[in-house]
Amino acid sequence: MTRIARIARIAALSTLIASPLAAEPDPQPGIMEFLSPNRIGTFLANGAIAALRTQMEVEYEYLATDLMRGSVSISGVTARPLLAYDQARQCVVTVDRAVINTDVAKPFEVASELNVNLIGAKATAACLPRDVAMGLRAAGIREIDLDQFKIRAAYIYTTGETSADVTLAVNDFATLDASASGMILPRLGQFGPGEPAFRVMRAVVSLKDQGGWQKVSAILPPTFRDPATIRDIGTEAVTQFLSNNGQRQVSAVERNFVTELMARVEAFVTDPGEITIEANLPETGIVVEPETYNTEPQALIAALALEARATPLSRTRILANDELSALTDPSALDADRLLVLGRALLDGNGVPQTPALVPDLLERLVDDPGAGAEASALIAAALQDRDPAAAYPYALAAAAGGIRKAVSLMDQLENQISTPEVLSAQADTLADLGAPTNVLDAVGDSDDPRRLRALALAHFTGSGATRSYAQAYYFALLAEAAGDIGATALKQEIEGRFSARGDAVTAAWDAQSAALQARALKDWIDGGLADRYLTP
Repeated sequence: MTRIARIARIAALSTLIASPLAAEPDPQPGIMEFLSPNRIGTFLANGAIAALRTQMEVEYEYLATDLMRGSVSISGVTARPLLAYDQARQCVVTVDRAVINTDVAKPFEVASELNVNLIGAKATAACLPRDVAMGLRAAGIREIDLDQFKIRAAYIYTTGETSADVTLAVNDFATLDASASGMILPRLGQFGPGEPAFRVMRAVVSLKDQGGWQKVSAILPPTFRDPATIRDIGTEAVTQFLSNNGQRQVSAVERNFVTELMARVEAFVTDPGEITIEANLPETGIVVEPETYNTEPQALIAALALEARATPLSRTRILANDELSALTDPSALDADRLLVLGRALLDGNGVPQTPALVPDLLERLVDDPGAGAEASALIAAALQDRDPAAAYPYALAAAAGGIRKAVSLMDQLENQISTPEVLSAQADTLADLGAPTNVLDAVGDSDDPRRLRALALAHFTGSGATRSYAQAYYFALLAEAAGDIGATALKQEIEGRFSARGDAVTAAWDAQSAALQARALKDWIDGGLADRYLTP
């Protein structure tokens, strides 16, 4: 290459490098960055705060939104609400951190829930009505210092149960916890739907003293600090309320409750600790009709079996250490006590919730004729989130043993594993349980084709027999051939279970259904079923 050619190439390369086409500006934001869910959520949250500023002064230091997780948090909040009784404008509320969460567990699958959690909130005494504020100031309390204020509300889709939990913790004063759950039940009125009844599943309120009584008693006259005096005054006041000032007869149950309550109050004042009012309800709850809560709300004491206690009932259900010995030696407990321990570990009742320990604990009970079905159900529930494929055979065995809840668990697990895995597990479980698979063994001497359809339905649903789509299809084919008018629709429903699930599922079912059809035809001929079901 000549010298002139080399110089020309270098000049051309330099020109290309220096040309505007090679320059790149800073990257520009895309339109989706402006339309991201979190940016939209932040805009909406700030819009709500701007609207709130028409009613009070509000400042904050930091705001974060995460709409995909249903979370909004705000830190360093200072609010100065406008109150009619606070002419000096001394009311100031500060919150270190406030968080709002929705559907934090399995969003839109199990329940709708809302959590509001305020951490480190303070409010000056001026935020309260004057008479209350003066009483607090007299006790040396110039501000209310909340360690936590939390509200949780949830609606469970499967049962319609609504629950609410409230925690109010005031530093160096007291902690109040309340929990309730129940269902709204429709009732007919004179001209259509009337006021609803309520099925109460849980109701408890607990107050724990943390220095509050000492501060309150400091402003009381000496005679009103005496525990016996407080008990007598409280007994009279509560009884007057229950009797409508003498217009209503107080029942024996209500009098016993008042006696228990005032005894707890006296003990609380003597040695400040904890006092609890709780409804002692059966597992299915208690139905409260509108006639009760409208015309005679005092009767709720008897209807809900309210008890005044030192601690909640849950404290009495804590498992003792000897019950937990089975964790290292399952043979130390009999089957019934092992099942109790398994349920406690699964639900976290009386022991820390540890479902991972349930399978090993109850595995030896799976083949037990009396406890096997329930043990299988507990193992399946413990494994359903961690290993659905391993949980499914246990759910099959539990349903075959008559555990009703296992049927819905099987439906849930089948949506988490592949259809070939489902068919394989069903075949293995059917063989392990030794269920009759031959038509003659299954129907006996019956000549009613509805018996064949009933077997097909039982195997299809898993209610009353081991769930097996293969067995269900086999019996549906025979029932259809025997002239059962409802068998065709059931057979088509079974076939529909395997449609629109991809080529692999279609191929697997085509092969299995062909084998089942051949088997059904062979058993139809060899068993002489045509003669059995033929009618003139």
